[in-house]
Amino acid sequence: MTLSKNLKEFVKSNTPLAKWKGSIYTKAVIIKNHVKNYDIYQQILSSQQSNELVANLIKDSKPFMISRFGSTEAYCVHEYLKGGYKGSIFESMSNDSGFFPVDEKHLDRFSQLFLESSKSIDVLGVWFQIGEPEIIRNSCQKASFVELNTLEPYYHNDPWSKNLEGKKVLVIHPFAETISSQYKNQRKLLFENKNILPEFELIPFKAVQSLAGTQTQFNTWFDAYDWMCNKIKVQDFDIAIIGCGAYGLPLAAYIKSLGKQAVHLGGATQILFGIKGNRWDKIPFFQSLYNESWVRCKPEDIPTNPSKYPAYW
Repeated sequence: MTLSKNLKEFVKSNTPLAKWKGSIYTKAVIIKNHVKNYDIYQQILSSQQSNELVANLIKDSKPFMISRFGSTEAYCVHEYLKGGYKGSIFESMSNDSGFFPVDEKHLDRFSQLFLESSKSIDVLGVWFQIGEPEIIRNSCQKASFVELNTLEPYYHNDPWSKNLEGKKVLVIHPFAETISSQYKNQRKLLFENKNILPEFELIPFKAVQSLAGTQTQFNTWFDAYDWMCNKIKVQDFDIAIIGCGAYGLPLAAYIKSLGKQAVHLGGATQILFGIKGNRWDKIPFFQSLYNESWVRCKPEDIPTNPSKYPAYW
């Protein structure tokens, strides 16, 4: 079986895999994963189809969930479905995903929530990670599949995000203060294409920040998740854009259950508001987006130990 055109284009494009400095071995594992699960990945829509699909869903005004799997969370669920966890997943879930406490009982509960939440996905941004096919087969065979980077509006000349104009947009992210400041003061200056970030009513919601060992007021990740759900359900909004680690996908499913629209962009959410991050600094495409109006997140948005996971600062 030969590699699909989708994967060839995916590897060549401005995506995490194309620019990522990881090992050749790990890239080979991801490519093998694509071939093994060709029946899933051959369904991936083109970039234009993906953008139009998201735009039409927003215009339709019906509840939906657009999401993606974080690599660490997907690997955790992969291990759960295999029947046990390797030692590295405990540290990764704590440091990279902000999950706590990291023991088998709580990881089992998280994996169950993740699988159940994934059943609500209408559009899934795929990026060929370990665990992704298993979750798809288990929970979201009815979803439409798009390449992950096509969910990011700045890749499109006619971005789906222009349909946010005039709406009440809840943005769930740990960088709430920075996002609010950027939108209020720099919105028209961040992108040459003004349709990427149109005028809407921004409702910033500061997500719990628990990655990189950051302490919170909560005893468990689930307490933090429930607290956010309770706060979100009383908000008046039309659509949510979400980027908050392992909380993101379950929150998107919860928001859909409220009869609202949810776009779980993950880490890319900060780029939409002109906030630089180490993950993107050396990628030519993002270097071309950066200008004097782009900033780093405010000091109050930085976790206790940023060097433990430097991707976003």
